[in-house]
Amino acid sequence: MEPVEFITFGKLHNLYLLGTAGIWFILPFIGAMWMNPAQRKVVTWVLCLLTVGNEIADDILRLSLGIWSASDDLPLHMCGFSIFLSAYAVVTKNQDAFELAYFWGIAGAIQAIITPDPSRWPLGHISVFWNFLSHGIIILNVLWLIIAEGMRCRISSFYSVIMITCGTAFVVSFLNKWLDANYWFLCNPPGGDSPFLMGTFPDHLLAFAGFAFIIVWLIYIPMYLIAKRNVKTKKTEVVH
Repeated sequence: MEPVEFITFGKLHNLYLLGTAGIWFILPFIGAMWMNPAQRKVVTWVLCLLTVGNEIADDILRLSLGIWSASDDLPLHMCGFSIFLSAYAVVTKNQDAFELAYFWGIAGAIQAIITPDPSRWPLGHISVFWNFLSHGIIILNVLWLIIAEGMRCRISSFYSVIMITCGTAFVVSFLNKWLDANYWFLCNPPGGDSPFLMGTFPDHLLAFAGFAFIIVWLIYIPMYLIAKRNVKTKKTEVVH
C-alpha cells in the first residue's frame, strides 16, 4: 500500500470532519424525532454490528496482509475499549458502559479525529477511512444514546471514571511490558499535531494526565448540570 499524503485540516481531512459531524447529529436526531421504539431498536443493532464488524474486518485484513501484530493491533487502546463499550451500551443501555464510552470515547476519539496520527496508517487511504469510521462510530453511538435514547451520566460518574481509568492504565502498563507494546501511549506519545503531545517518556505522561483530567472535567460539566437539575426536579415533585 502506498502511504497517503494527509495534512491536518487539509482538504481530505476537512471532508472527513464534515461527513462524520453530519452523521453524528443527523442520525440521532432522526431517531429521537421520527422513529418509534421498534425502529430505534433496529438502528441500535445496526450500529452495534457495524461497530464490532468494522474492528473485526480491520483485523482480518491486516492478518491477510501479514501486518497484524499483538503489540499494535489488539483493542487495548482507550479507543479500542470504547469501541466495544459503546457497542455494548448502545444495545443494552447499560449505565456503566455508557458512562465509560461517554468519557473515554469522546475524550479519545475526538483527538484521533481532529489531530490523527498518519504514521499509524499502513494501508493508505483504506487506513484513513478506517480511522474515521472506527473513531467516528464511537461518538455516534454515544450521541445516539444521549439524543435518541435519553441517557445521561450520573453525578458520581466523573469520580468513578477517573478511578477506573487509573486502574485500567495500571493494568495496561503491565500488558505493554509483556507485549513490548505502547497501548494507551504510556511508553511513547503518539504522532500527529495534537497540542496535548508534550515531551517524551516519562515526561509526556504528566502532560497526558493533566490534559486528560481537564478534558474529562469539561465533558463532565454538562452532564453534571443536567443531573443536578433532574435531582432538583424530583425533589420538587415529591414535595408537591
